[in-house]
Amino acid sequence: MRMQNRLLGIHMIVQNEEQHLPRCLDSLKQAGSEWFITDTGSSDRTADIARTYGATVIHASWEDDFAKARNISLPLATTEWILCLDADEYVIEGLEQLMNVLPNVHKSITRLRIMIENQYGEGVEDKILSHPVRLFRAQHGYQYTGRIHEQLFRQNTNHQSSNVTLNKSIGESGIHLDSLEPSAVDDSADVDVDVDVEVEEEPLAPLRLGHDGYLATVIAKGDKAKRNLHLIEQELTDDPGDPFHLYNLGVTRCQLGDLEQAAKAFRESLKLAEWQAPYRSTLVRDLAKVLVELERYEEAHLLLSGESQRYPAYADLHLIYGEVLEQQGLQERAYRAYARASTCGPSPNDHGRSGSDEAVTKAFYVTEAGSCSYRACTSMARIAQKRGFGQEAVRLYELALEHLSTYRPAWVGLADALQQQGVSDESIAARLLHLANRLHQIHGTDHADQTNRPHPSVEKESELVLMQILYALADCGAYKQALLLLGGEASHIHVPAGDQLHWMLCAGQVTDAWNLAESCWGEADRADHKRTSVSSIITSGVEDDADMNLQSDERNDWALACWASGRRLTSSFFANVSSLEKGMWKVADRLLFEYRPVTLSTSTSVPLVPDASDGRLLQWGEPVQRIARKLVARTIQSGQLVIAQQLHERLARIMSDTESSEAAIRQSYASLLHRHGYTMIAAEMLIQCMAEGELDAEGLFCLGETLYSKGHVEQALSLLEQALEQKPDFSQARTGAVVCYLQMALGLIRQERNRSSEAGALVNQQLALEQQLRTAEGIPWRTVYHAKERRNHHAGTSASETAESGAADLSVHDRQG
Repeated sequence: MRMQNRLLGIHMIVQNEEQHLPRCLDSLKQAGSEWFITDTGSSDRTADIARTYGATVIHASWEDDFAKARNISLPLATTEWILCLDADEYVIEGLEQLMNVLPNVHKSITRLRIMIENQYGEGVEDKILSHPVRLFRAQHGYQYTGRIHEQLFRQNTNHQSSNVTLNKSIGESGIHLDSLEPSAVDDSADVDVDVDVEVEEEPLAPLRLGHDGYLATVIAKGDKAKRNLHLIEQELTDDPGDPFHLYNLGVTRCQLGDLEQAAKAFRESLKLAEWQAPYRSTLVRDLAKVLVELERYEEAHLLLSGESQRYPAYADLHLIYGEVLEQQGLQERAYRAYARASTCGPSPNDHGRSGSDEAVTKAFYVTEAGSCSYRACTSMARIAQKRGFGQEAVRLYELALEHLSTYRPAWVGLADALQQQGVSDESIAARLLHLANRLHQIHGTDHADQTNRPHPSVEKESELVLMQILYALADCGAYKQALLLLGGEASHIHVPAGDQLHWMLCAGQVTDAWNLAESCWGEADRADHKRTSVSSIITSGVEDDADMNLQSDERNDWALACWASGRRLTSSFFANVSSLEKGMWKVADRLLFEYRPVTLSTSTSVPLVPDASDGRLLQWGEPVQRIARKLVARTIQSGQLVIAQQLHERLARIMSDTESSEAAIRQSYASLLHRHGYTMIAAEMLIQCMAEGELDAEGLFCLGETLYSKGHVEQALSLLEQALEQKPDFSQARTGAVVCYLQMALGLIRQERNRSSEAGALVNQQLALEQQLRTAEGIPWRTVYHAKERRNHHAGTSASETAESGAADLSVHDRQG
């Protein structure tokens, strides 16, 4: 039986929350509080569940007004304090401390902030942190107003003053736009940023809540964005031009994927918002993120150059500003922006690992977890690595991991930086494990109990760290080391079968890869259709994946494991393929094993598709052809180049609506090789295409980029100019050409200074050109290669020799070539 007290009451509004409500109420049990749950029309078991926890359930009709629903239970409170929650929120920690703190809060303080971690992704670090006012004293005149993003206000009962305290809540905003999909903002768990006409102290209470209403899987199940849009439009009809409603309109437009309209609403809101409006800083942040997503870097630069000064302690603005500067090639300034973000903590916005206590600042910004710590350090490390400061990059990646030991981008960056410095795969693995042990000792000491035993959360953290190391090794191309670790120290770590399969293929362990695929997804024994385990390979945790629907990469890798080990695709494989693409797989299988060219009297080789009925691939259109192209790219990524070239050439002949020349087919394959780091092999093929007079803009760019990286600036410029003649809007080629011009101009100035002692006047011009060159080279125009692609640069010695010897002759293949 839940004990009643007169200290804290929980007040909620709900509708069809049977999936979330038990977790929320379970996390509040120890409070022994008074619970009022207003149900606005649930058709599921929500009300029954609430009653089993001893809550008082109030049934009310939904009137398109969140404030009206919130206010129903407030006059019924018999407790001293009210805590307003939503069903998809739950206590992480601090409830016991809160119950100890509340009796001692000074009577002049009537409102308290709490911290909410809004999870938007699956990673530990994927959180938006906010500090809304959710705790307030009962019977002190507090009510809510507003149809949506309801605002807490207090009518002052002192007859000597008619002041009204108003708190404007912004729908737990803070938009996350790391991918093309903007994260939706769910108003059922609003992040409250408070606007006060009458200033009142609002300390931060020790309570910390979690909220997962922003997860894509959760958002996809509901239709709240359209409902929110309807309510916000009603508010704007009643109060046109209200900057707060315009801001929330922008947030909702982001939810609906309309970034252009979101940017428009944010701009209008920013024009009208008062400088002192506390939601204004978040408005700036969200507008900047939308502009970056729309690649409007000039506008974002103009916005943040001033606003980052207005809010100097807002780490998120400095991080976004750094990203903008980096995209504009201003790497030194970007580094300084990231460094400034790292100086914004500690604050209540970034509790570091495991929610450790830190100093509280006056600014309560809506911010992304780690903005002033591990994210800032990782961004600084990335710039240092680009600029060639490898040791500094390693130091900064390790510093990021000291802030959050499970932060995958820092582990991946660290492995990549070490590989770039020539460290062997064995040494990289040893270095990462040594760092993991050091971090474990530090964190274990911080969390050890009185018996000096590590806290369970530390043990879980150690498992997550091992997982990050496994993937960091794979991401840097050290597949064998990842598999060795998975078979040894990390044998208890669950890695999906699909990932293990891909690592085995990339490591050249094709037989093991085939055995793993068949044991998980095939019929190892067709007599009794039983799946058998394979003791000679790593299969930790793969049983759970056996009956799952295969992803496209898993199907591709299964097929590659068959082909690379000399086997045809099996009936088990085809049983896991949709009817749409089954024909494509049959054709691909036959092209590899039954393909025979027929030589005619004209000495022309004509490829045959073994079964003419499968020639219907031509009729399947773009979706199936896209699957075929992805298969070829995955084959190259796995290092199975012989199979990749055969597939590409033979599929290209039957997928093209028009007859493609050998040179055109070879060129498209060379472009794929170039993107995956096989630059020398690609260069040899592209040179052959150029000799035959067939090279499109992409091929010219790839060859020009390779020659530039080898120091052949003039030849590279000639090719980039030809690419621009074919494709005038080719921005990467245009930037590359500018870089080449600057390189050549600098070369002439240096030559003149060496020739004449009276050329001192050229010093300033040289310095200016060097700065312009640094900026131009910093613009992302070149193909981005990480460790696993860098390993492929010199694959094929003959290709390397051909590229080097042919560099001097490339100028012959001019615009008329």
